[in-house]
Amino acid sequence: MATSPILTTDFTSPPCEDCHCIRDTGAIPTRKANLTLEINMNYSLAFNDLSSPQSLEFITTLKRELEVLCKEADPETFKKVQVIKLSPGSVVADSVVEYIYPNNETQIQFVNTQLDGVLTNILKNKSNIKKISQAFNNSGVQLNGLTFQTPEITNITDLKHYVKCSQFANYTAVIVNGQWQCDGPCKTNPDYCHQHGECLNDINKGPTCRCYKSSLEQFYGPQCDLFRRGPGFYGALFGSLAAALLLLIIIVIAVILFKKRHTGIRKISNSYNRRLSAFEEDFFDFSINGDHNVGLAGTYTSVINFDNQ
Repeated sequence: MATSPILTTDFTSPPCEDCHCIRDTGAIPTRKANLTLEINMNYSLAFNDLSSPQSLEFITTLKRELEVLCKEADPETFKKVQVIKLSPGSVVADSVVEYIYPNNETQIQFVNTQLDGVLTNILKNKSNIKKISQAFNNSGVQLNGLTFQTPEITNITDLKHYVKCSQFANYTAVIVNGQWQCDGPCKTNPDYCHQHGECLNDINKGPTCRCYKSSLEQFYGPQCDLFRRGPGFYGALFGSLAAALLLLIIIVIAVILFKKRHTGIRKISNSYNRRLSAFEEDFFDFSINGDHNVGLAGTYTSVINFDNQ
């Protein structure tokens, strides 16, 4: 999935999961400070008209010096310095300094609670006052007042009205780590692709799914919610069946051969036993058969011939 970029006031339209917010910086309230400087120089009646050449020259010089110092207080949020009035008493210049509220909770609190002290120290610094003096021919310069107006934005949630995600299809504005960002539907709905694909946010069309595919299984459909077996699955299935069938054939053949061998051995054994039995009957039969009496079995008769006596 894509990492969350740091939000800024501009949007570059990247194809991302967490996009920059569009903020109408012209409409967002700013933190304003009223600044009064007294410059020890002759007041000209032309200063009554801020559009007069003399006023424009004076204002341009003063703004150039003040912008450098006011921006130093907070470069990221500084917006502008505007001279709104020149009045007599030497020359008293009333100005308004503006700082944009950033899309960051920490910086918002800095603008609301610390910026006034930082800016006051900068404007009271002798070396900085001397720079303004030199810009007006070494005329004396004095800070008569610096007052910050009441904050219009108190925390990050107050910026919600100024955050827009509507130009990104199905994006939603959320606060993440103290910043507003536009989260795409892939992040707000992690199960959009049913865990079977990679969710990609198209800022113009909305979420799209890149479904997972392999040789064994394939997911498809707008949200990878459909499934089918891949060609590899059937190859593996038929291969397994063929292997099983081959193994079965081998087993059957082995059994048949074993039975045949066992039967042959038994037949040979039976034949041998029959021949042995016949041999025993012939060899050990001592009954009188004609003249072949060997005298080992049957009835013995002693014949004594007394004629030679």
